[in-house]
Amino acid sequence: MNTLKRFNRTISIYSKSGGLHAAAIAGAIASGRPDYDDETKWSKPEKTRPKNPNKLTILQHVYPTKSIARLINEDGKVEVLDLLRGRSRRAKPSDPIFCARRAWDQRAESGYMREIEEQFQEIAERTIANQCGITEATDKRSVERFFALWYMRSRYNQLKDQEFQLNGVAGDQLTLEQEENLERDHYLFIRSGGRIPARQLNGIWLQQSIDQYAKELEAVKRWGLIRPLSGEIIIPDLPRQLAIPLQPDLFLFGDAPDGLILRENLAEINRFAAAGSRYYYLARRLDQCPLDT
Repeated sequence: MNTLKRFNRTISIYSKSGGLHAAAIAGAIASGRPDYDDETKWSKPEKTRPKNPNKLTILQHVYPTKSIARLINEDGKVEVLDLLRGRSRRAKPSDPIFCARRAWDQRAESGYMREIEEQFQEIAERTIANQCGITEATDKRSVERFFALWYMRSRYNQLKDQEFQLNGVAGDQLTLEQEENLERDHYLFIRSGGRIPARQLNGIWLQQSIDQYAKELEAVKRWGLIRPLSGEIIIPDLPRQLAIPLQPDLFLFGDAPDGLILRENLAEINRFAAAGSRYYYLARRLDQCPLDT
């Protein structure tokens, strides 16, 4: 086993070839995420063994289940406007429309991503209870890391190819069971022929992007707690403004003081969110979300 120090965390790599695998993966990381000419064609996720015995996460939420669950109606669902089909429907927080399909590896999903989510959710619950915006520096960093997580997952949640070819390494002959055991234990690995699952590299590129964007967000002076006098907020699938919904009528907003806003102000926020969405947007009740001033 080899380790690779990147982005202030240790990445563990399974290898029978000493440091060659670590060097090859480091080179792929340094080359960066490839650009795709056609962003309408994506590959299907790799399948696990029957019944997924290692419980690897296949449907990976872009916006966390717990955050969506704070928005539900009395029937335990939210309303979603499906932009591809041009219609709205009700959906549970677990609905696949909110999910990527194995776009990053288990190391990312149940490792640093879970850590960021758990830290934020504790702050969210406390913020709702106290009805006060973010003032502590540690909480501010956690909020910024969460927004960076949501922002980057929303943009890099599909894979053009399921494998990435590395140069200069032969890789290891592994069974699917061995691969899944390694992924469950948060190891990276290289397959025979020098092929690495693209989700493993995407998990690292996401980690890098999240760290970098969170650093940029340090320029935000504060995250104010905003409540509209009437109406509810829209949650986009592609966040473009510094708004983090906590409840249908309560959200954090970057570089803003705590306070109330008019329905017209909320409509402006909602229009921007709706216009920037790619596949869908959601709310507790769409008919309660003003779009016109």
